[in-house]
Amino acid sequence: MSKEILGIGVPVPDTEVKIIDLETGEELGAGESGEIVIRGPQTMKGYWPKPGSGLDDGWLHTGDIGRMDEDGYFVLEDRIKDMANISGLKVYTTEVDDVLFKYPGVAMAAAVGIPDPDRPGSERIKAFIVPKEGYEGRLTADEIIAYCKEKLPPTAVPRYVEFRDQLPLTVTEKIFKRALREEEIERMKERGTLK
Repeated sequence: MSKEILGIGVPVPDTEVKIIDLETGEELGAGESGEIVIRGPQTMKGYWPKPGSGLDDGWLHTGDIGRMDEDGYFVLEDRIKDMANISGLKVYTTEVDDVLFKYPGVAMAAAVGIPDPDRPGSERIKAFIVPKEGYEGRLTADEIIAYCKEKLPPTAVPRYVEFRDQLPLTVTEKIFKRALREEEIERMKERGTLK
């Protein structure tokens, strides 16, 4: 019986990979999510011009959130910079994206954490959605939020939904979440809801 493996697989020979806790830096066990760090002959030697800079005892912090299963297979879950902090709880925005993509009529979607003006240091989730052809003007924010309430923990449910004709893309044609977040922060400052 074959087992379907989702994710990035196992490390190549001579490469060490571990998952560490984001706050403590302690190594985590199988099934626990944290930052993926790697060490091996193909890892950079440090940032120029100082060898070793940017490394932690030879370990490179990837900025990726993931986990290792009990068979040693690694799965990517999110990027640290795309993770939202909702009242002290971590929300992986890719999990929100996955739910949004499954809603009928959604062609593209991205969830980002934006500052919560009522709780300094906390964020709220905002979803940006491009409707499929024929669904323009038919999808509503209320129905998207209600759907997310059925599928996600309360902290991960978007507080806001914005519909667009297109979303910004990176050069590798991935949704450019950082641009969406920065644009929203700028709008909040202009409206005076964020200082």
